[in-house]
Amino acid sequence: MTITELYNQLSNKDFQDHQTGNLFFPAYMYMYDATKEYEIEHEILDIKHRLHRPNNYLDVMVLDIFEEFIAYLKQDEIIKGTSRFTFYSNQETDKPEAVDKALHREAYDQRFLNYLDQKIQDHLTNTEHYEVAYVFLKGFGNAFPHIRASRFMNNFEKYIKGYKLIMFYPGEAKTYYSLFGLLKDENLYRAIKLINA
Repeated sequence: MTITELYNQLSNKDFQDHQTGNLFFPAYMYMYDATKEYEIEHEILDIKHRLHRPNNYLDVMVLDIFEEFIAYLKQDEIIKGTSRFTFYSNQETDKPEAVDKALHREAYDQRFLNYLDQKIQDHLTNTEHYEVAYVFLKGFGNAFPHIRASRFMNNFEKYIKGYKLIMFYPGEAKTYYSLFGLLKDENLYRAIKLINA
């Protein structure tokens, strides 16, 4: 599916209904060639702006999973005056394995998932005059290996209500996700309708 075809699908009024979807699960994946990362980044913003115009009148929320994870770690204090981000940064040189394990836990912790959900819900309720049909989620290349697409969706699926989530994934899918077409990520997530590049 090309970016133009993706835009046409997203601008379809029937598809915008969050209650329609594969297995009644409103999450989709757009896979693309990782060498086109910067081009896709531009196209994501272009689609957002085009859907915002009066003929569609949609307010699309774009989230970068990597940036949101960093923001979450920076706002959450582990010790008074010290954020989780600062704490892990200070420990990374001396205890890289311990920090790596901690970041893997943090990425799927209920608090981080609640943080993301709250950010989305705030956006949904504070958008005036526009309907919010989609949340675009990108940044999985930067977030690897701490955040893996399949495991993230397994944990986040219960929060997806009132909108459709479109995940942008720089890789391919066969019997498992392959980030950048090179790195074996995880098994396919059963409820996501794959939108292949």
